[in-house]
Amino acid sequence: MEQAVRWDLSHLFGSEGDFRRAFEELQERTAQGAAWQQRELASPEELFAAVEAYFGSLRAYGRLSVYAHACFDEDTRDGRRFSRKVAVQELGAKLAAAWAWLPPRVLALGEQVVERALAAEPRLAPYAFYLRDVLRQGAHLLPPGEERVLAELSTVARVPYNLYQILTHADLPFPELTLPHGEVVRLDQNAYVRLREHPDRQVREAAAKRFFATYRGFSRTLACALDAHVRQYATEARLRRFGSSLEGALFPHAVPTAVYQQLLAQAQQLLPLLFRLFELRRKALGLEQLAFYDLYVPWGEDALGPIPLEQAQQLLLEAVAPLGPAYEELLRKGFASGWMDPFPRPGKRSGAYCASDAYDVHPYVLLNYQGNLESVATLAHEWGHAIHSALANSTQPYPTADYPIFLAEIASTLNETLLFAHCSRKLPQPSQRLYVLSHLLEHFRGTFFRQAQFADFEHAMFRMVEQGEALAEDTLTQLYQQKQRIWLGHHQGAVLVEDDFAVEWAYIPHFFYGFYVYQYATSLAASTFFARQILAGEPGARERYLELLKAGGSAYPYQLLCQLGVDLASPEPYQELGRFLAGLLDEAEALLAAVGENRLPAANVS
Repeated sequence: MEQAVRWDLSHLFGSEGDFRRAFEELQERTAQGAAWQQRELASPEELFAAVEAYFGSLRAYGRLSVYAHACFDEDTRDGRRFSRKVAVQELGAKLAAAWAWLPPRVLALGEQVVERALAAEPRLAPYAFYLRDVLRQGAHLLPPGEERVLAELSTVARVPYNLYQILTHADLPFPELTLPHGEVVRLDQNAYVRLREHPDRQVREAAAKRFFATYRGFSRTLACALDAHVRQYATEARLRRFGSSLEGALFPHAVPTAVYQQLLAQAQQLLPLLFRLFELRRKALGLEQLAFYDLYVPWGEDALGPIPLEQAQQLLLEAVAPLGPAYEELLRKGFASGWMDPFPRPGKRSGAYCASDAYDVHPYVLLNYQGNLESVATLAHEWGHAIHSALANSTQPYPTADYPIFLAEIASTLNETLLFAHCSRKLPQPSQRLYVLSHLLEHFRGTFFRQAQFADFEHAMFRMVEQGEALAEDTLTQLYQQKQRIWLGHHQGAVLVEDDFAVEWAYIPHFFYGFYVYQYATSLAASTFFARQILAGEPGARERYLELLKAGGSAYPYQLLCQLGVDLASPEPYQELGRFLAGLLDEAEALLAAVGENRLPAANVS
């Protein structure tokens, strides 16, 4: 019965005919967009009419895009759905091209004219942030014709990721694995995520090695796709006169490059805490040597057992109680109103996400729910995004509702922290609390240290392309292995990382997003700051956090956080995260000592 639960895409379009009509209408509006270029925009009224038409088109496109991508993600094997998604992407490229003249024209108007227009035309108020931001980006905008060319090519820029998605989700010949009790499992992404937590170490090892062997068999193709993505990204940064791809990636949202540099420096300073966590894990599992395939199995007594989706939703509702009744009620509404597609199916996109571009409807959450605590954490994570978007969309006008990823992962990771804190409080026995605490510690490892490792690799990968090197399969694998072994303490004996797993880079879709992963780590540093205050009941802490969510994209994200006391270009937030993590490790060590020899089943022992 649970497997029949789907999201309700009829909220977007009641029928395929409705979608087609909306698509054709936006095609017409897009074709008319270029006609606006003939206007002077000298008067405040003309400037308002132009930006209103532009943002109105973007608003309509967001709804079409969510529908097309959601339909495709329901079944990536369906060629008709893929064609529809590509058609919408193509329309998005044409829309961008049709309006590519607007930022250079605003720039040509100049600051004084724009400010006079804002003062004279009250209807321009929702667009003030956009107009001033265009002026800020002036040095990196190209002439209208060149901007149009880049916009037209944006569809081509998506080809590497489209190739990656089709190959890895629909075409990879994943092997079958027979489990100890005779169950035969197709070892795809969803099965691997489940089996890497298996209590039998031999199953974990076999699953990991055979899973990554599949990627290794196609690593040349995936390296070619990744090289194309990085090369395109670096080329556009160079054309826009940025000093590096990193600078080009961070500039649009005014994030200082010092944030990226500070993250890598501070995360490396905190590696002793990570290695301490690995040693604690090794002891808890009763192993002589921790290996790569031991990094996900929980330790302690699983008092929660299999967790049906309904129970997971109730756990999350209880966990977010410190955020107040309005937050809880909005979450309850989303659960009951068809916002989520929770369960895995053949052909369905793996992983999880929240799509929030349908401003006039509601966010859509995709999961591949497995019924374990890790899946409950993913539920908490993605619904953090969904409620963030719902609050921003209900508070902000469309032009300032959308927020960048730099802020997005704060809401998601804070929900995970609240979840684990709540679950820990519910369980009376040390072994049971240790189980939950092991997930919270994994939350910090996976979201902070693992993403910092990815960011380190990604930065080095872009530097190689900027210096004229090609990202061949062996180059990527060698580079990734070097970073992987540094961050996992291979040479210090913390985690044994065999050669089999150096191809893990080919498994990570976020490398096709362009300097995306670092924001998970910076966001966890920020959300830890807020979570500690909220859980401690500090006066005003909840209100300040909700204020951040409701702000959407109304200001630059780095500035919003600085106003709330979190400067991610300084060492302090990362040092605060380190102190919090050290306290969790102290607690885990005390619980492990209290548990004594009552550890995981002997199947985990080498």
